[in-house]
Amino acid sequence: MALSSALKAQAPSFSHCRAMLDRFGMVQFAIGEKPDLSFGYCVDDNARAFLASALALHLRPGSQDARIVGEAALKFLELSQRGDGLFHNLMDEQGAFTDDIGSEDCFGRAVWACGVASRCAPVAEWRERSRGLLGAALKHVDGMRWLRPRSYAVLGLAAAADPHKGALFPPAGDDCDAGLQASALSALRRQCSRLALEFQENAAPHWQWWEPQLTWGNARPAEALIRAATVTADACASNLGMQALRFLASVTHERDMFLPIGNEGWYVRGGRRAVYDQQPIEACGMVDAWLAAARLTGDAAYRTKALEAFGWFLGLNSEGLVVAEVAQGGCRDGLRRGGVNPNMGAESTLSYVHAHIAIAGAFRHVAAERA
Repeated sequence: MALSSALKAQAPSFSHCRAMLDRFGMVQFAIGEKPDLSFGYCVDDNARAFLASALALHLRPGSQDARIVGEAALKFLELSQRGDGLFHNLMDEQGAFTDDIGSEDCFGRAVWACGVASRCAPVAEWRERSRGLLGAALKHVDGMRWLRPRSYAVLGLAAAADPHKGALFPPAGDDCDAGLQASALSALRRQCSRLALEFQENAAPHWQWWEPQLTWGNARPAEALIRAATVTADACASNLGMQALRFLASVTHERDMFLPIGNEGWYVRGGRRAVYDQQPIEACGMVDAWLAAARLTGDAAYRTKALEAFGWFLGLNSEGLVVAEVAQGGCRDGLRRGGVNPNMGAESTLSYVHAHIAIAGAFRHVAAERA
């Protein structure tokens, strides 16, 4: 059902996303399908929720659930941004922040969401508010240290600099801030060069990767380099990004099935890869990375690979079990040997929702080109 609706360019349900909302924003965790308020809220998940909501409105402009989720998540991001442009991350159930400065991960995800929304959110007010958040945060991007958070930020910078080339959906209006766009493009060029150089310094003939292990969020660095190269027309970076993606695919796609690296030991170079537990964020990231490759190269075969990765949510996985609860737009918290994690937290749910939107958007674009 989800595959059929995605191929017909229909947005996923936001019912479970809305159920995960509380007075402050999207709750992090769930026990079964019910929000677990004891762990509070975080920027990570509210950035994911804002991004998914902004993209979903391209597919279903009248979705009240997406509007409600997106508005709540954006308010959380606004509340979380400090005066210096950085973000808190963690908020307890009483609404008090429990950290001084949030993680680089949360910062990168906030830049990603705001970068995309600053150009692509169908709600004009969201675009304006996102530009404010992004403008305050930009000065901190070059100081980021870690690979994955920088990759998230690059995805936002690419969309802010040129959404026609760097985003899943086209710009939603002509209200571009030329100064912010120029700053985003400049930062994007620097980060693209940095990602490319680090790949060249660390990759080996039989291990085409930035790090000596594959852990979580593996597809995002490759996607970031591909999308950055698409915007900047950097041929070297595009080749390296595709090289990294092909390597990742060589260890995560088997017999036309996506088999993500498990979190019970990961995959250290020279060792044996873990198969379980498999996480929804891996399938979501791989969908986006393959679609980025399709955008860069024009090769429709990469959209087929994106569908293969999306199929993981629907039972095309090592256990033959459905992980996404399609009717309500939720997703279980992982695939175990012989079963699924029964909980439906924010990260997992938003991974499914985002992947569904990405596939639907890609096939809507194909249909429009053929019309």
